Amino acid sequence: MKKIICAIGILLIAFSVSAIDSDISDEDFISLAHSSIKADSISFCTFEDVRFAQYDDEEGNRVFFIISSDFSNPVGYEGITNVGISLDETGKVLSVKILSSEDTPSFVKRVKRKWFLNQFIGYSEKKNIKMITGATKTCKAVKISIEESVEKFNLVIKR
Repeated sequence: MKKIICAIGILLIAFSVSAIDSDISDEDFISLAHSSIKADSISFCTFEDVRFAQYDDEEGNRVFFIISSDFSNPVGYEGITNVGISLDETGKVLSVKILSSEDTPSFVKRVKRKWFLNQFIGYSEKKNIKMITGATKTCKAVKISIEESVEKFNLVIKR
């Protein structure tokens, strides 16, 4: 009986992880990009099987938008948190936004605090990020997700 319960538990965990893993359709990706970005014209692009949106900001600078689930899926306390990330042409983070999460709602609510997410602005390589007491695992998962996504995206577009 224990083996059956363990097998069912493993299947449920595998299903919940794979359900978020890049299951965002291209249409939903574009919709998320439009809702996250204040720009008149956004281009949806793929390069080496990596999808991203790009647009020019008010000053004419090229900006990229990526979704973390295309690059990284670390699990927080109970699940994956999906982050929208805007980067400039040098690969530095301009903004981050929690798009969705399968993690504990009370922990995600804490992680959505502006001061926590603003720590990633200007990020280009690993840096010390202050965690939120009581939501440490969720914070660490978001941090890893952003770090891995930025690193992998920058490698793909040859920064």
